[in-house]
Amino acid sequence: MTFILLIVLALDSVDRYRIAPPMLPEAILAALVVVMIVAAITRSGRWHAIELGALWVTVALGVFYNTINLASVINRLVFGAVKPSTLFYTAVAIWINNVFSFTLAYWLLDGGGPDARRRGVQYPDFDFPATSEPQKVRPGWLPGLADYFFVGFTTATAFSPTEAQPLTPRAKLLMVAQSAISLTTIAVVAARAVNIIQ
Repeated sequence: MTFILLIVLALDSVDRYRIAPPMLPEAILAALVVVMIVAAITRSGRWHAIELGALWVTVALGVFYNTINLASVINRLVFGAVKPSTLFYTAVAIWINNVFSFTLAYWLLDGGGPDARRRGVQYPDFDFPATSEPQKVRPGWLPGLADYFFVGFTTATAFSPTEAQPLTPRAKLLMVAQSAISLTTIAVVAARAVNIIQ
């Protein structure tokens, strides 16, 4: 969480186009950290449910604002003038937010979430190679946040699944959405910024 907060602060320090109100990402992350700390301290089922709800709200807001920001930037490219450096940093911010938002979505979604996976999920949403080759990993291996970050990063980079294959329609649709946002960002926004700079 500290790593994500540092990236958010770094992105806020550069000149870029944005739709979200100033300091909204920091406020959301701060509220999320408070909820997670209270849930960890109290170990209350109610606070754990609030924590999961807050995480889903964070994902929804991240994807929503990212998509609207991308549409706004494309509109600027088509109908207005843009500053190359601002456009470039905006594309970087959209791509990073895309990776983090969908990483969290995959982690929360797969097999009903981390709690369900610990109890032993029969029908996961993603097929990790380690689950079909248990001799290559430690006993009781379960995918962690780093595994879902790898899925989110590679989907945003390669525009397709690389390691973990989606098994369910909801996982496939999420990967399609992430790939579409990433492809549009790189192909339209970032490429245009590079062309303007050259």
